[in-house]
Amino acid sequence: MATVQDRPEVEQVEPSSNGHGYGEQKEWKPGPDAPFLGRSVEQVGPWEPIKASENPHEKNKRGELGKPLFNWYFNRTSKDPLGRISFIQSAADKKNVAFFAVGQAPKGKVNSEKPKVQDAKTLTKHIKRVAHYMGADLVGITATHPSLLYSDGAEVDNLGSVPGLAQKNEAEAGLPTHERYPNAIVITVAWDYDKIQAHRHHIGDHAYHFSQARLGAIYENLVRYIKEMGYSAVRNLAQPMPTALSAGLGEMGRNGILITEKYGARIHLSSPILTDMPLLSDKPIDIGVTDFCARCKKCATTCPTNSITMEDKVVHNGIKKYKLNWETCYRLRAYVMDFWEVCMSCVTICPYTKPRRWWHDLAIQTLKRTPTSLRAGVVWPLKWIDDAFWGTVPKKRVKWLDYDTAVYHGKNGKNGNGTHEEPDPKSKIGYYHPLKENTRRFELLKEREKTATTRTKQD
Repeated sequence: MATVQDRPEVEQVEPSSNGHGYGEQKEWKPGPDAPFLGRSVEQVGPWEPIKASENPHEKNKRGELGKPLFNWYFNRTSKDPLGRISFIQSAADKKNVAFFAVGQAPKGKVNSEKPKVQDAKTLTKHIKRVAHYMGADLVGITATHPSLLYSDGAEVDNLGSVPGLAQKNEAEAGLPTHERYPNAIVITVAWDYDKIQAHRHHIGDHAYHFSQARLGAIYENLVRYIKEMGYSAVRNLAQPMPTALSAGLGEMGRNGILITEKYGARIHLSSPILTDMPLLSDKPIDIGVTDFCARCKKCATTCPTNSITMEDKVVHNGIKKYKLNWETCYRLRAYVMDFWEVCMSCVTICPYTKPRRWWHDLAIQTLKRTPTSLRAGVVWPLKWIDDAFWGTVPKKRVKWLDYDTAVYHGKNGKNGNGTHEEPDPKSKIGYYHPLKENTRRFELLKEREKTATTRTKQD
């Protein structure tokens, strides 16, 4: 299941008969100051900033997604002790969640003294080194643009929403937010590769949530460091995905997740830092995600809720991209929390999400260096290799602490305690609680292809 945090609700958009997914329209060019997001998401029309109040979590907090999801968010307690201390919504006592304390920490003031060296190049190099020292795996910088900000100026986090933060900053400074904070810093941390092989399992949950908590702590430390250097810094005003694309951290995949060069899709995104520190912007990257995702579709065929499209990109809000059905992805969580909290099957199966080995780097470098017009010929053998060596459905056995993905969990069983069946000690296959697959999606795809072919012949 793709991570849905910070994703806006999107309307259903059907590909048009011309095969481009966005109908016949006049050529449109973005303004000279519009941020470039790379090849994976192409801006083909006017792009309006989204409202933070319309993301899935915020809609759920207002009860707009039904009782099961509302109760899942506010009234659940994880059966797993590690789960109860890793994420506030799963906690029996919020005070036992360190991430909660970090979010409640008072905000400090900006130091009145700035460093003697205020050269943008020097400061950029320095702040990246500090972020890496604090634990960040990737760091990117981009210029702040109104389209990267939430339109309702809301501060959104797992502890609730504080509307009006952007307007408050503008009123105090007498400047729009993007002028008050001209630069954005985006950092990520990678999930443990071995643990996320246990997708749809509590082991994968811990890789996800503890990395999320670690990223939050790094961000808050970096904000305070920037303030101690004499510059202003705020968070929770900018959209993570477009800001990360603009900052060159990766490209958006078919699964709706940022795919990075080093770690694939196994990374966390969170609210970027906006600052008035003089910094140099990075540029969007091209690691062949657009070309690979067009032909791979492994995440779509593996998704247990069919939330990832098998079809081409469509246009929503002026952006041509793969459209994820976030609602079917999100709604699953209320019904599977006895077995896992975050699915991550699309992350695990992604060919880019492989351990850092020479062959991993060689494959990506080959795609990067191949002209775009010839990449289709490179994608097919790379995908064949991935299927042959890694399989099409991830079911690797993972053992960690007292957890074992090969242990069958009965309705009331958990990690060997309760009703369960012991596996073959030599087995290398894990048990992942099955979900009823909607195989009708493949039939629908064939029917649409047949209809499109018929129309083409008639024309």
